[in-house]
Amino acid sequence: MIVKKNLDDNNLEGLPSVGPSTKSKLNLIGINRISDLILFLPSFLIDKTKLTKINEIENSASCLFIGEISKAYKTKGFKPNLILNVIVEDVNIQIRFLHKIMIYKNLKPGLKIRFSGIMRIKGKTFEMIHPDVEILTGKSDVETVVPYYKTRKIISQNKIRKLIKYVYKYISNKNNTDIFSSQVLKKLHLPQYLEALKYCHFPLSSDYDTSKAKFNIGRKRFIIEELLAYKLVLIDAKKKHELNHSPKFLTNTNTVDQFIGTLPFKLTSSQVKAIEDIKKNFQHSYPTKRLIQGDVGSGKTIIAAIASLYATLSGLQVAILVPTEILADQHFETFKTLFSNMPIRIECLKSTKRDKDKKIILNDITDGLIDIIIGTHSLIEKKVNFKNLGLVIVDEQHKFGVNQRIQILSNNIKDIYPHELYLSATPIPRSLSLVLYEGLDYTVIDQMPQGRKTILTKVLNKTQRHDLYNHISNILLCKEQIYWVCSCIDFTESLEVEYAANMVSKLSDRFPSHSIGIIHGRMDTRDNKKTMEQFISGDIDILVCTTMIEVGVDVPNTTCIVIEDSNRFGLSQLHQLRGRVGRSNKQSYCYLLHNDEINDIAKDRLNSLVKHSNGFDIAEEDLRLRGEGDYLGIKQSGSHQNFKLATPDDAIQNYDKVKNTLDIIDGLSLEDRKKLIKRWDKSLSDTIEL
Repeated sequence: MIVKKNLDDNNLEGLPSVGPSTKSKLNLIGINRISDLILFLPSFLIDKTKLTKINEIENSASCLFIGEISKAYKTKGFKPNLILNVIVEDVNIQIRFLHKIMIYKNLKPGLKIRFSGIMRIKGKTFEMIHPDVEILTGKSDVETVVPYYKTRKIISQNKIRKLIKYVYKYISNKNNTDIFSSQVLKKLHLPQYLEALKYCHFPLSSDYDTSKAKFNIGRKRFIIEELLAYKLVLIDAKKKHELNHSPKFLTNTNTVDQFIGTLPFKLTSSQVKAIEDIKKNFQHSYPTKRLIQGDVGSGKTIIAAIASLYATLSGLQVAILVPTEILADQHFETFKTLFSNMPIRIECLKSTKRDKDKKIILNDITDGLIDIIIGTHSLIEKKVNFKNLGLVIVDEQHKFGVNQRIQILSNNIKDIYPHELYLSATPIPRSLSLVLYEGLDYTVIDQMPQGRKTILTKVLNKTQRHDLYNHISNILLCKEQIYWVCSCIDFTESLEVEYAANMVSKLSDRFPSHSIGIIHGRMDTRDNKKTMEQFISGDIDILVCTTMIEVGVDVPNTTCIVIEDSNRFGLSQLHQLRGRVGRSNKQSYCYLLHNDEINDIAKDRLNSLVKHSNGFDIAEEDLRLRGEGDYLGIKQSGSHQNFKLATPDDAIQNYDKVKNTLDIIDGLSLEDRKKLIKRWDKSLSDTIEL
């Protein structure tokens, strides 16, 4: 193989046999540069060390054979198939190619081949459809451990392997020094760069287990490398963010301590720590971005209130962004009660307010006459302009897209940036990932108010509904209330879902002496508000609802929540819904109903709610299942938006190793830092949005 002396990293067509068509195919699988190609690691290694015994063939089993082609022919018709008869130990195995048969035209009678795939047995016929086929020209050509690349069948395995082999030979012939010193590699237990590439792309051992072990250590080298590159970008982004200026807060005041002393409850030590963390942030000259994570009912609202008090005492305005009108109303009433004896003006802005009232509120925000404004998406509109915005609080932050969170800032930033607090019972995977790699400051409230009990969670098949009804009867006898959550509003025969409108009728028949109410997004807001007030007052026993009660609803007498078709919800959403109960010292219950047909993965997801009550544990499960999202951009879920190689599991498993690498990063030269970031094609730090 003749290798060119110089290759341009951005010119894929500089590689042999790569023209516009192949370049386009490479681009489709994420390979835009030659350095992308060499770091396009195999997904796994295929074990071809052991041939399948012909007398042990089973239908639908994965098999590996060596045999000789005895016959090759095409079928007739518009889309002909290519069929090969291959003799293996005197047994005829038929191979069928259904499409792209031109690329197999070199497979002719008399050739010895090795082929692997799924065996289909029909009577006495053994058949494989589109198996992996290699022509054997000599014993030295037989590879027993073969890398498999996830090319989505856009480009052949053979083609990608040839290109990678060419590039590997090219960089091996250059003076390719490692970014990391031998001491660093020894500390991290990782192989040298070229050695790691060899382990991944060119397994040499005839022993599959040895090859796999080396493959894993080689892959780990590049996972750590990519995570370090990502960390470098985040560190740089944070430094740039800290160049911005924020308003000065008055934190040395007795007023806050006096306010805390008037509360009808004692703050937990976790809440006290959260307040101290925020207080320290408010003393910085640059703006805070802090995530306050605590399970539902752990007391995040009072933290928001105290943070708001610091802002108002400093002559600054506070914007509190919430996802629903129910939560906006609840916060409005809570804040008015908390600050009833203080000269603080609080208002609520939402879409259902009369235009006349909205106009007054908007003018007073602009004039600085409103101290704390609580609102839904109405707060994001461009016509909302603050005189001196000092603090933005986003409650249930996972309900807002990144662009929505940025909008309230972009409307009101001149030279001074407000501090930002994000409250969440379950951080979405995107936020969790940023926490792991230091994109956000964060505080965990890991204590519940005194007397709270763990919510008992059970996963039930719908055939167990009778047992559920018996337990519901007992709860109603104790004069306690129930939420009954349905995923849709109307009944649709095409989906086997219990919808809210139909469920009211069912529950009314089953519990005729009890009051059943319903709220959902299609009802008039005033009707929903009236029903909610009746439920809060205890006039309604069972509230049938959609996920609009997911956040913000606080009815301490509600001790049970039933979630129909729970497998249709995300883990974070289920955790939020479960948090609507367990808000008193009474024992509370959560029932996750599902149909028979759900698969094992769906069952595992639901059972994770039984095992975990902690929001971070559930977020990690969600991270593994949903993917890490677009960390530096605007996507909220889905894997491999920023990472070429690392998966959510990789991020979690290597958390400790990456977290404790500041000395390694400090030891890198500026040139090596740039090289590392460029190698993994990370976005510029000034594009990061937390």
